[in-house]
Amino acid sequence: MITSAIFPARYIQGADALGELAKHANILGSNALIVLDPGIAEWMRPRLDTILGNELVHAFFDFGGESTEAEMQRAAGLLVEAGHDVVIGVGGGKAIDTAKGAAYFTPGVRMIAVPTIAASDAPCSKNAVVYTPEHTVDRDIHGRANPDLVLVDTAVVAAAPARYLSAGIADALATWLEAESAFVTRTINFTGYASTFTAHAVARLCYDTLLEYAPLALAHCDDGLVTPALEHVVEAATLMSTIGFESGGLGAAHGFHQGIAEWPETHHLLHGEKVAFGVLASLFLTDKDSATVETIYAFCHSVRLPLTLADLGLEHYDDAKLMVAVERMTRSGECTFNEPIAYGEADYLAAMKAADAYGRAWRARQPSANR
Repeated sequence: MITSAIFPARYIQGADALGELAKHANILGSNALIVLDPGIAEWMRPRLDTILGNELVHAFFDFGGESTEAEMQRAAGLLVEAGHDVVIGVGGGKAIDTAKGAAYFTPGVRMIAVPTIAASDAPCSKNAVVYTPEHTVDRDIHGRANPDLVLVDTAVVAAAPARYLSAGIADALATWLEAESAFVTRTINFTGYASTFTAHAVARLCYDTLLEYAPLALAHCDDGLVTPALEHVVEAATLMSTIGFESGGLGAAHGFHQGIAEWPETHHLLHGEKVAFGVLASLFLTDKDSATVETIYAFCHSVRLPLTLADLGLEHYDDAKLMVAVERMTRSGECTFNEPIAYGEADYLAAMKAADAYGRAWRARQPSANR
């Protein structure tokens, strides 16, 4: 069995780390195109102009806000036309994925990710999600390499709404549970090979870091504070989680996410919020012990994540509604099947019902628990 691991070439994190961008971008190239999230452009663009100044030639891509293939190709065309040798994605996942896509379609161009939220583990990975103009997922692009640089300014992350960090914590929570399954099954992951011991160990470190520091980090994010707890959790949600899923493997938790995303009631939710319920459902699919189940439910409550289907928007449901998710998550090739046991549709249906029932019962036992 051949194993493999992949990583971003360089990872930099800390308060005011954005000030280091020009120095490190200059190592990669001399002329940058910046794909900037339009939601933060008003205050981030002048800040980037000040930081980069005369140290790095740069221009801004007029990004429409959705990471469609058309936007990626348009940015790629501009890279070639204007002679840019570096593309920098600044903002949330769609700006970063558009930059990744532009680099993918322009071989030889270096790529930098500057996430301004810690809502998922996407910035460090080589994958980019391609959306349709109607804002639904079209496909994934599996890049040739991970970003050349990922730079995370934790002062910027701490200033963003804490809901984004909560979602990133949820996405990272799945890492260990899924990597453990993939390690046992020797599943081929995003490296094209099986998991290494390194990825397996990092996935476990991610889980342990979240359980120890995440509730405190979220409280600090509420107040815009950069603290050691927040630094640890941002690293877990951004770097450790990527190594764990990309070089470890995915499993049923993200499979359930794929199904949950089919329900229109969930379209307003962040990726991690849907993954959170996928984690809970996976506990009952894979027969986790009661202590683990209780720990994870208490943890999800402590970091403001969904515990029930009603929390996802499904106040009322029947088997037909749940089967919409089951049918999506059991399509050929889905990570749903990266578990040690082969499950059937009835098992996935029962797991979602069990997760919902346990969440309602858990909440009923906590008089002060808020939805």
